[in-house]
Amino acid sequence: MWELMAIPIVTSAAALWFGRNTSSEEHQTVQRIFEQYHICIKEGKNNRYPQLVREYKSTKRIKLIYRTSLALEEKTLRTLQQVLSVTLDQEVNVSFKKWLIIEISKHKMPSYVSYQDVPYRKGWVVPLGKNHQGWYFHHFDHTPHTTISGTTRFGKTVMMKVMMTYLIEHHPWDAQFMIIDLKGGLEFDRYKNLQQVKRIASNPLEALYALKQVQKDMKERMDRFKHQGWSNIVDTPLSQRLFVLIDEAAQLTLEKFMEKEEKKTLAQCQFILSEIARLGGALGVRLVYGTQYPTSNVLNGSIKQNADLKVSFRLGSDYASKVALDAYGAETLPSDIKGRALIKTHEVKEVQVPYLNHEEIWKRIGGYEVAKQTVVPNETGEDYVRLG
Repeated sequence: MWELMAIPIVTSAAALWFGRNTSSEEHQTVQRIFEQYHICIKEGKNNRYPQLVREYKSTKRIKLIYRTSLALEEKTLRTLQQVLSVTLDQEVNVSFKKWLIIEISKHKMPSYVSYQDVPYRKGWVVPLGKNHQGWYFHHFDHTPHTTISGTTRFGKTVMMKVMMTYLIEHHPWDAQFMIIDLKGGLEFDRYKNLQQVKRIASNPLEALYALKQVQKDMKERMDRFKHQGWSNIVDTPLSQRLFVLIDEAAQLTLEKFMEKEEKKTLAQCQFILSEIARLGGALGVRLVYGTQYPTSNVLNGSIKQNADLKVSFRLGSDYASKVALDAYGAETLPSDIKGRALIKTHEVKEVQVPYLNHEEIWKRIGGYEVAKQTVVPNETGEDYVRLG
């Protein structure tokens, strides 16, 4: 009796409770999946399957709660969720928190979301996406750094552009960007003359120069913080935030075949990025680190551990998903839906990221374009001025 009372009580008046012996259509389907995929414990010649102890129904969802003798592995939970989603043709979430909890939504996940539908949110926030439960936003002053992984053409770069656009629209005088576009500048170079963009780097040498500028700014800000007795920018009157966007960080990975100078350049880039991840959050620097290839070499320990928000679009293997999210699931995302992603802080959620093309971006923020003088490092490491 005590175990049953320990289950959280649903407060909604619309929710109904069905007893243990109730055999709803959803429970019958789940039971068949248990049997088909051998989600059970062997007891001699018998199989002991998870036992239904509660079933809640409302106008929006069905929640099934099962007792199990042993905790289920994360990979088993993800497989169960995927199979149930396909079988029921509904959005399903499976989790284990002492009890095996299966939530079946009566509203389908959207397969396309327009940026025009994104609601306004106050503060240093950006939209992450929408699912049947509503919109999800990320607050950079609460969690300064994020990693974004995903196979090419599934939405990683679009998400970065959504973040940039939303921040410029809502913080036009305080948002600053240092953008390292290692796809040769093809994605972001067109935005180099926006007043909020301090620099666009399109190769490792330019990236090192840009990162050294960030490092210098951080040192100057740290000295000021010490003088003022400040420890975190959120507790200061300072309003500006600097966003360092890295699109295709795998290009900064050292390889054995590289020349000594190239390795030195990349090692310096990696060192400064780790420093930004460790120290930049308190100083108002926010790192958005994107890569197609989430391996331990690309996502080094400092960056991964200090990026509490992890986002992943579809990946090719469960290993890559585990590196990107510390969880399985990105390998099972649908291959025919662009912009579908998993977001993870303390738990994993599946969302549809809003879509935004260049024409819409320019209509919204193109008015901030200005003529610039850009300082660029030449081959000798010296600077020259180029009119932007």
